[in-house]
Amino acid sequence: MQIWLLPALLTCILSVLVAATAAAADIQVTAELEPARFSEDQAARFVLTVTGARSAEPDMPLADGLHFVYQGQSSQASWVNGKISSSISYNFLVQAEKTGEFTVAPVKVTVEGKEYTSEPVQCTVLPVQNSGRQAGGTPSGTGGSATVHPDADEVRNIGFMRIMPDTDRIYSGQVVPFTLKAYFRTGKRVTLKSAPRLSGDDFLLQSLDEEPRQQQERLNGTSYTTLTWQGTLSAVREGAVSLTVEMDAEVLVRSRSRLRGSPFGSSLLDDPFFADILGNYSRRDVMVSSPEKTMTVLDLPTENRPEGFSGAIGTFSLAVAALPLNGKVGDPITVKMQLAGSGNFSLVQAPSLTEEQGWKVYPASGTVKDLGGGKGEKTFEQALIPTEQGLMAVPPVRFSYFDPKVEEYVTLTSEPIPLSLQAAKNPSASQAGTPGAPAVQNAPQGEKKGISLESPASQPTLHLAPLKPELGRLVPAIFPLYQKRWFQVLIAVALLCLFIAAPLYLRQRRWARDPSFLRHKEVQERLAGHYEGMKTALATQDQEAFRQHCRAAIQERAGEVWGLAPEAVTLADLEQRLADEAPLREVFVRLEQSGYAGEQLAQADLEEILQTTRNELDRLV
Repeated sequence: MQIWLLPALLTCILSVLVAATAAAADIQVTAELEPARFSEDQAARFVLTVTGARSAEPDMPLADGLHFVYQGQSSQASWVNGKISSSISYNFLVQAEKTGEFTVAPVKVTVEGKEYTSEPVQCTVLPVQNSGRQAGGTPSGTGGSATVHPDADEVRNIGFMRIMPDTDRIYSGQVVPFTLKAYFRTGKRVTLKSAPRLSGDDFLLQSLDEEPRQQQERLNGTSYTTLTWQGTLSAVREGAVSLTVEMDAEVLVRSRSRLRGSPFGSSLLDDPFFADILGNYSRRDVMVSSPEKTMTVLDLPTENRPEGFSGAIGTFSLAVAALPLNGKVGDPITVKMQLAGSGNFSLVQAPSLTEEQGWKVYPASGTVKDLGGGKGEKTFEQALIPTEQGLMAVPPVRFSYFDPKVEEYVTLTSEPIPLSLQAAKNPSASQAGTPGAPAVQNAPQGEKKGISLESPASQPTLHLAPLKPELGRLVPAIFPLYQKRWFQVLIAVALLCLFIAAPLYLRQRRWARDPSFLRHKEVQERLAGHYEGMKTALATQDQEAFRQHCRAAIQERAGEVWGLAPEAVTLADLEQRLADEAPLREVFVRLEQSGYAGEQLAQADLEEILQTTRNELDRLV
């Protein structure tokens, strides 16, 4: 008997060695770079594919003059004629540091302790085509007024900022548009934690875009992701003042704790989906700021300053209208004045009348419409009441401002608006028509209009109520609340509800601290979701989704009953713990076979599988 077993044992060992050798011989490593020709300001895609393995540990691609950024991996498996084949693809973003011909060195890949290499890959990097870009890397139309040249410290940092006002010479209180740009090195994961803010108390931020415009730029051979804001600011102090902008950000930095210098510990741990969960990245707070920019802030000149100047700085236009123009003396007239242009609208006051004789003037109310970039419109409405009959026009209005472009004061004066006043029926109308005094009009005799015309003698005389000589019967005016019947009933109902709710609350707290109860509740919710997903897949005839929900439902329930993680439940566990004729085991096997072989099951079979799965999972203990 022993002599017969020895050849059989040797045959099994040789078969295993031959199978392992054949499996190892099927592993192939290929590398591909697309496109093979690209310009310096563009990026290419490098794909490293390992065929015949489910996991691998590749090294980082290397090439002088090229920078590689890992973008993630993808897996693929197929079943053909009963044979399973699988492959893994590792994706990299390629950025060039200079132009020329480059060769990506063979990449070494370790699979189950054995090393494999890919073939070298050739590529060509072309010069940047200067179409639509200005020198220094500032794209046309971005609003920047100067070429950006980062210094050595900024190049080494993760990011930097630049603020570019329209002018470096401004007046105190003047609103100046500016462009703000933040540069972050491409490939870095950056999250903004605050909006940009001005440093110090010398400037006020008047407006800023809520969302920046994002684009790609290249400076000195380095690719950056730029964020651009448009806004306005004003100075509050005269002299040579430093302007600086800063912003808080958070950078996600990949840890370098992998052995052999490779960023891939295993196919699962290096998946980007699990990177943050498993600690492959660390977060670091940084503050990005712009270099100090010296601004010259001037005070407004006192020479030739108009008498009615209220602090408006900018460029404005004035439009005036009034309604109604054919009323009576004492009737209000609404004057509408609109100032449009660019400037500090927050300090703009209403234009003033050039002549107030014969008019009762009320304060004006204004509303501002912001058009962005320091431009806007401010509309004032003012009520005027004519008090004299001989007024022929609404008097002109006057508005003064300082124009920083020509550096002088400007006064705008409107034209008088013709007015046609009708004579008042009551000579005292001009006095009675003023606000606060009621308008009294003559009415025909015998009619009553607003005020009674009856004489005092015709009205009944009112007398005081007679005094009571006796006190009368006294009754309690206030009862204590606790003596009222409705209050007593309310307290009794409240106590009854408390006695009923207290045991229920204690039982719920006891269940909330029971891990098995919580696990069972969670599993039941997941099963309900999977059952609903199976029904939806049946309706849409999506067999792949049906198989996934059914397999997941079996793993959830079996994992709960057997004390295993759902993803750890396999066909081997079902075969070990269930009987050979168990319907649940047959369902799992059938799902696995149809999935690998690409078999399309009939609709009736899928409905039977759904019903069998629900029944068997409910009975599983």
